[in-house]
Amino acid sequence: MRPAEEAAALAARRKFPWVNLFLFVATVLSTLWTGAVFSVASGWTAEPTTFGELVRAGVPFSASLLGILAAHEMGHFVTARRHRVDASWPYFIPVPFGIGTLGAVIRMRGTIPTRNALVDIGASGPIAGFVVAVPLLVAGIALSRIEPVEVAPNFFFGNLSLVRMLLSWIDGSWPPWQAGLFMEPQPLLYVLVKKFVFGVGPMEDVIVHPVAFAAVIGLYVTALNLIPIGQLDGGHVAYALFGPRAREVGRIASHFLLALAIFSSVGWLVWFFVARRFVGLGHPPVLSAAPLSPGRRAVVALTVVVFVLTLTPVAADWL
Repeated sequence: MRPAEEAAALAARRKFPWVNLFLFVATVLSTLWTGAVFSVASGWTAEPTTFGELVRAGVPFSASLLGILAAHEMGHFVTARRHRVDASWPYFIPVPFGIGTLGAVIRMRGTIPTRNALVDIGASGPIAGFVVAVPLLVAGIALSRIEPVEVAPNFFFGNLSLVRMLLSWIDGSWPPWQAGLFMEPQPLLYVLVKKFVFGVGPMEDVIVHPVAFAAVIGLYVTALNLIPIGQLDGGHVAYALFGPRAREVGRIASHFLLALAIFSSVGWLVWFFVARRFVGLGHPPVLSAAPLSPGRRAVVALTVVVFVLTLTPVAADWL
């Protein structure tokens, strides 16, 4: 493509992002709705009778979750533009069920110039989202209720693991969630804050406030993005560190997801198939194979710490 044509194509892509704006507004509405539903079902607000009351009921969850997602995607966007990689504005994905959104994505066109740039672009999103999620987590738990539970929560080997489901079917105690108490995803940082900051006892658990629930979802999404596979954020960082050997790292990581599904939470089985079938293990090369700078290696180490803290063995469970 000639320089004039490239300039025209770039100008066309940088017109006002009406589609991105429409999807963002739709996601605001869908997360307001699901946030209000969660707030009412969890006893945090009364059943709304007007649109204004519905908005007030949904704002704590919606604003918290969208703040985390926006920080994540804008981290990618800003660093991509700083490295002169053409990146779109975030595309938020609204859905009328679940948490009201499937997250957000940005499109990057062209080749990443260096491994250092790849680390910056891959790590900036999860780190930015994590920085926003942590204070929301602490504030949300402070607003939450801590109540006694009849069954001790199992944060690492859940009732919905494939092993537990098989054993329950064999001994006739199926279904394994018969106690009927929903437990939100359990990122490691969330468990640590509950236990060591707020002193939740062995027969107690947090009845999450909408702000805390949004923060937990944000941490879980961060862990998903940091799985070192293909072109996920963690895959970008892995390729910057290992080059073509990152493919083997991705294969090992996918087997780790399968192990989580077997022993901790069957929901990880979905992500195993998504990773192997749709994300894939490959990663496109960067223009320069120059090694990482010491500063970027420190960023890689920080990214690993964030991944460990957000790792969520039990993605969703029933006590």
